[in-house]
Amino acid sequence: MDNAATSAPIGTGPSLFRQIAVRLAILTVVFAVLNIAIVVITYSRQPESLAQELLSLEASRLAASPDTADVHEGLPGSTHWQVRYLNQPMVHDPDHAMTHARAALVDWTQRERTSTGHRISGVRTIVQNGQQRWLFMQFEGEGLRPYVPVIWAEILQHAVLPLVPLSLLMLTFNIFAVRRVLDPLRQAEKEVDGLDPDNMAARLYEPIAPREVHTLVCAVNRALGRLEGAIAILRTFTANAAHELRTPLAIMQLGIDRLPESRDREELSRDNLYMTRLVGQMLDLAQADALMIDEAHTVDLADTARAVVTALAPKAFEQDRELRFEQAGDTVALGHDEAIFRVIRNLIDNALAHTSGGSPIEIVAGPGPQFSVRDYGKGISAADREHIFERFWRGDRCASDGAGLGLGIVKRLVEAHGGKIDVEDPPGGGTLFRIRLQSPS
Repeated sequence: MDNAATSAPIGTGPSLFRQIAVRLAILTVVFAVLNIAIVVITYSRQPESLAQELLSLEASRLAASPDTADVHEGLPGSTHWQVRYLNQPMVHDPDHAMTHARAALVDWTQRERTSTGHRISGVRTIVQNGQQRWLFMQFEGEGLRPYVPVIWAEILQHAVLPLVPLSLLMLTFNIFAVRRVLDPLRQAEKEVDGLDPDNMAARLYEPIAPREVHTLVCAVNRALGRLEGAIAILRTFTANAAHELRTPLAIMQLGIDRLPESRDREELSRDNLYMTRLVGQMLDLAQADALMIDEAHTVDLADTARAVVTALAPKAFEQDRELRFEQAGDTVALGHDEAIFRVIRNLIDNALAHTSGGSPIEIVAGPGPQFSVRDYGKGISAADREHIFERFWRGDRCASDGAGLGLGIVKRLVEAHGGKIDVEDPPGGGTLFRIRLQSPS
């Protein structure tokens, strides 16, 4: 797959993992708000419990304070506040109001209605500075404002603290459970990124679960199957069209040759030769896309290179050029003889078309399963090297009557052989194309 496809920008929308995490966070907040509301409503309907908790909370605060002056601070929202330390306990007697007794200590709380609100009275046992003391408290107030500390303490105890482990539990669920569920999607994403148009038979792995991912991957595989069929039809049509066009172009050339010598005849002949070459390259390209190489196909690169040099020698002679061939050691490689013939021929044709003067073209086979074609032209710029193997691309170096398919066919044939093609800057200038193929096992 080309660089443009592999470097496509990733979507900027939120990921599925993030959406799930946000929804769980919102659920946690809603649960916390409902829990707080339940605590507030429940305690607002239980004034006796609020009164008891308020006195106990205030007694705990005073017991923890080393300064006895804190007893005069009072509660927020209270209109009257009274605190006294007792030498002996004050026991609540419903028939005789409050009396002092030396009996066992019993904490008590009394809530009374007044004309301005309510009055809360009670006794609590505290230990202050290592000594047990009895604390009598009484305050008058109105509404829920005096009970705010109690309600807040209950919210912390019954709402906030339980939410801490719940939030950690949800976070753990996010990390392990949700990521595990999304693993098949990430795997499918990697496989889709790795799809290659040259290997349309590849399919995505179909996970059994989750069902939604399985359905999506199966749909993608079905779409790939339809795409493979469409590309096969297109390649077949291209090959058939190129093959069928060869005969009428040959007949047209015979008709042109019978015309009297003129400028029009030269232009028609040149255009027909261009079309013939283009049709031949289209046929080569279609055959290259369908080429399959196995271990039973071996080729002697030196013999094939000699055959190409022999075939192109008249063309080089017409341009007053020299084709120099050299064999360096064993040159047997895994490959198809006809396909390698096209590779070498296209590279030499490219060198003849894009270099001028009487400079030679050097073809070296070996050592091992490799060969190279070198010219002494002006070379290829770094910017053009990124595009020279693209089909139908024509740069400054390709400013000729070609269609820009020659090097594209070369690359496709080399890739079909599992080989590699490199473009080098050899000493002395020019360009060197080096092809490395696989050795037969």
